[in-house]
Amino acid sequence: MSMVKKTLLFLGILITLPALAISLDAAKSQGLVGESNSGYIAIVDTSSPELKKLVKQVNTKRKAAYAQIAKRNNIDIAQVAARAAEKLEARLSPGEYYQDNLGRWVQK
Repeated sequence: MSMVKKTLLFLGILITLPALAISLDAAKSQGLVGESNSGYIAIVDTSSPELKKLVKQVNTKRKAAYAQIAKRNNIDIAQVAARAAEKLEARLSPGEYYQDNLGRWVQK
């Protein structure tokens, strides 16, 4: 398995952390959060303290994972996040939101 494939597999595992998966999935399916074009989640609809907390928790874990992958592969964290954004968008379920290259929220 190539280093890139291993990296993406590791990234996929970290992004779907079980402790937050149900809450994150629920927020996505309700259209409250979506996958931004930066590789992080963002609030799409009305915000709340709980939603802000969820977004912060998920994005903190993603940033740490991206940093590890970037360091291990001697690449910039922005490259890892950009690749993750593409993969995360591809894995969205119908009806969930992602941010296009112009920053607009689009429903899959």
